Amino acid sequence: MLNFHFTVCILLITLSVHAQQNREKSLKNTSWVQQGYGRSLKIEDSTYIYYNTNSIACKALADGKLSGRFSIVSLTKDELTLNPGGIVNYIFKRVDSLPPMCTNVGTNTISYEKNFKVFWETFHDNYAFFKERNINWKQVYEEYLPRVRKINAPKEFAVILLEIVKKIGDGHIRLEIPDSLKTKVAATTLPVIRRKKDDIIQSIKDTYLADPHTYNNGVINWGKLKGSQIGYILIKDMNNFAKDYDDKIKDSKQPLAQFADELNGVDQVMKNILAGIGQSDSIVIDLRFNGGGLETVALRLLSYFVGESKHVLSVTAKTNQGNSKKQQYILQPANTAYQGKVYLLLSSQTASAAEIFALAARNYPDIKTIGSRTAGIFSEILWKELPNGWEFSLSNEIYTDPKGKTYEGTGVPVSSELNYSRNRLDFYNSFYSGDRFTDKAIDQILIK
Repeated sequence: MLNFHFTVCILLITLSVHAQQNREKSLKNTSWVQQGYGRSLKIEDSTYIYYNTNSIACKALADGKLSGRFSIVSLTKDELTLNPGGIVNYIFKRVDSLPPMCTNVGTNTISYEKNFKVFWETFHDNYAFFKERNINWKQVYEEYLPRVRKINAPKEFAVILLEIVKKIGDGHIRLEIPDSLKTKVAATTLPVIRRKKDDIIQSIKDTYLADPHTYNNGVINWGKLKGSQIGYILIKDMNNFAKDYDDKIKDSKQPLAQFADELNGVDQVMKNILAGIGQSDSIVIDLRFNGGGLETVALRLLSYFVGESKHVLSVTAKTNQGNSKKQQYILQPANTAYQGKVYLLLSSQTASAAEIFALAARNYPDIKTIGSRTAGIFSEILWKELPNGWEFSLSNEIYTDPKGKTYEGTGVPVSSELNYSRNRLDFYNSFYSGDRFTDKAIDQILIK
């Protein structure tokens, strides 16, 4: 019987590989435009070129072996669905050919005005949260275009774009400008003690943990709280869970293989963690210092603390004609999931993929949240480039709970509010009174 099941598994794997290969053959020499994201795809033999596009330019973003970058979810005559290794599928519509600008590389100098218009149009077509951020984007155009027309130097242009970015106030919006154009900030004369994230984490381990453990240079730390049967897990990042997390090793692998390594790393470390503290009366998961990473890592980690499969969130992407089709994510519990009570610690420094963990966790009443609402920036970062070569990013994906509510801009709330400062430095310093370290959230759990 064992040999029969093994044979069936091998047969299914073989059929899956053949199906992928047959689909790749049918994609040879085809062109596609992505729904949302402002991107296009050219597939030649077994290779691809992925382009960033705007109204006046088209530039290759990535290229390589198709099967190493995307898995094919579905294919019809006119529609192609690919998965890049995350929870969101990319949907493409077939076109006869890519825009001429994708193959004809221009060398003309682009004015500040045209660069500004590309910047504005890219946000207009892809940015999803003008309403949540209380921004009138048309008014921004009317206000800044006259100023742009008077610009005589790149630094002036940089100042204007940075001013607009600051006005929006989205932590996922970034503008990469040359160092020579950056304004140096004068050093403060006030005697401020600058606590760092790693200082807080080390103080928690020293003060509260009995026999602490760590993995992959501190990406995750765990143990039991002193004098109790309460387990504690601090997750510092949603990246670098792969066993071989060295950048050189990562770069030698295809993207899909890298993502698989991350999930395998999560499974391995969670097996070890639950073997040590899985019999605890309750477990604390601390995401207060986690700025994000891979949403697949975040949700795989959460799967070890839930007891049933649920629709935990939905995702759609902004397009120039509205939003793409909504995609639902169903969280499946891990085979060896923890069955006890869970406390989830959050703060305004809990961001991006860590917030996706918190958003999904809201569907499980046994997970109690303590701290303060999260940062409110959920979307994958969509990177774009101006004609002058400056790169910038924005938020184009809309994450909602199963009822359609978004927490963009406001953050995921908590059930037990500790009123943490939303200023990072003040938040870090709040753990100290002189040299004395205390953690109100952990103390609250210990006295329950």
